[in-house]
Amino acid sequence: MADLSGSKLWWWWPLMARHRRTLHWGLAATVWCSLAASMVPYWSGRAVNALERGDWHGSRVYLAWMLGFTVVAGIGRYLMRNTLIGLSREVEREQRESLYDFLLARPFAFYERQRVGDLMSRLGDDVGTVRMATGPGLMSFLQVISILPLTLGLMFHTSWRLTLGVMLPFSFLAMGFYAIGKWSHAVQQKLQVAFSALSTFSHETISGERVVQAFGLEEARVAQFGALSRRHASLTMKQSVIFSAYAPLAALISGLAALVLVAYGGSLVVRGDLTLGDLTAFTGFLVALAWPIMSLGWSANLFQRARAGQDRLEQLLRSPEAPLPPAQAIELPGAPTALRLEGLTFRFETGRGLGPLDLTLAPGDSLAVVGGIGSGKTLLLQALAGLREPQAGRLLVDGESLSEPQLRRHWAGLGWVPQDAFLFSDTLRANLTMGCPEATEEEIWEIARVVAMDGLVRRLPGGLDTVVGERGVILSGGERQRTALARALLRRPRLLLLDDALSAVDAETESQILENLRDFLGKSTLVVATHRVFVAETCARVLVLEEGRAVQLGTPGELGAEPGLYARLKRLQSLERELVRGA
Repeated sequence: MADLSGSKLWWWWPLMARHRRTLHWGLAATVWCSLAASMVPYWSGRAVNALERGDWHGSRVYLAWMLGFTVVAGIGRYLMRNTLIGLSREVEREQRESLYDFLLARPFAFYERQRVGDLMSRLGDDVGTVRMATGPGLMSFLQVISILPLTLGLMFHTSWRLTLGVMLPFSFLAMGFYAIGKWSHAVQQKLQVAFSALSTFSHETISGERVVQAFGLEEARVAQFGALSRRHASLTMKQSVIFSAYAPLAALISGLAALVLVAYGGSLVVRGDLTLGDLTAFTGFLVALAWPIMSLGWSANLFQRARAGQDRLEQLLRSPEAPLPPAQAIELPGAPTALRLEGLTFRFETGRGLGPLDLTLAPGDSLAVVGGIGSGKTLLLQALAGLREPQAGRLLVDGESLSEPQLRRHWAGLGWVPQDAFLFSDTLRANLTMGCPEATEEEIWEIARVVAMDGLVRRLPGGLDTVVGERGVILSGGERQRTALARALLRRPRLLLLDDALSAVDAETESQILENLRDFLGKSTLVVATHRVFVAETCARVLVLEEGRAVQLGTPGELGAEPGLYARLKRLQSLERELVRGA
């Protein structure tokens, strides 16, 4: 078959191509159903003609044939719906799984420019519209295509003049459906964009409900939601008005056809050019054609909506970011990671960012990155984690330049704890062992003691099997951070990156955790971004960043003794701790 994927009319074919066999069976069932349904009026007309002649036996035989074809049509209709609707569900499953795999393979940069609400709208509403078109919509089109030839053939065989008269009004139906379809497609595209904006706004508001409540923004957010909701409702009503035009138009055309049938067909019967049984058969033929033709408008609307949805999905799939390399089993060396930065640079369009930066970390080395807000600490750790590709310069991991093929190998030995600790709505055990499913009970409790959460686990009603809720809602901010840290440590990483990972932990607990972490230093290369000087003092060296550039590098003792940002921070934080102790 020719390549139809670029055709606007055949946009659905790439989704169905792999299911040709099932589609052929569905088409066969549709033809079966349509053939049988078309023959029912034919036998009803023969039965009336037999009654008109007084042939009671012949009438009963024709009625038996009519009943038989009715049963056959019913069986065919069941097989048709079961096959084609089932096929659309299979296409929906494949499309959802394909999109999910696509999203999991996207790099960090992809999610920086995407909105969660918009992605959920595409995965939910757009995929649903495609499923409706490839199921009920396609089935209705196939019914029309299969029932028209035989029904028209029987009608022409009975009376070609009456057939032309009855079908003349239907010639205007195609033009009306085409005009309505184009209008519907344009409105549907706007409607899906409006639904995406509404979903994104709702997601942001619900996720940030604490900020909304803390700043008393409820009325403002409700007003904004109302404006978005009214926009969505207006487009939805507009689409409903367009959709509601299909049925009246089809009913009008069907009514005109019935009027022609009674007026012109009656005159043919009176003149003796047509029998009463043939007129009865024509009535049945119109009834057989009525629903497929009326559903043609509904199907056209489904296809217009689905094409708009598929356009949005394909727009998502055409994202410029290259996919991540596939996951694979990797054997790692036991030694910690060696890192080297050569002119590494990453800058945003505003000019803010990181670099150029030169730095070397030997295996097992430890480095604290200190700096003010916006100094580039998080960007540096993201680059070291392989989440951001440098715009200039390069990052060498164990002597090899880090590129896409080496990303999975680098991540296999990485322990990463970002600023915002994310927990899944699962048990505490599942969250802890996510990066190391084979961890034993003893290993879990050992790490729990290292991050000072063993007491917390014992206090929880289900212990390690307690469900922590969405994003770890039953835990405090500090407890979530310690859980994320434990998850990273349980992997026994070669490279451990901590991005202000203890900012929500009280000073006493933080000191205890840092003391416990000393046992890990030397077994992992450690890079920790922090604004707390006494945390930086646990590392062998300190890097001070200002506007993305290195302004100081040395041991904590060296930097504390020389003038600069690090010494100022140390004096201020030492004074702060003394005041807290005195209080």
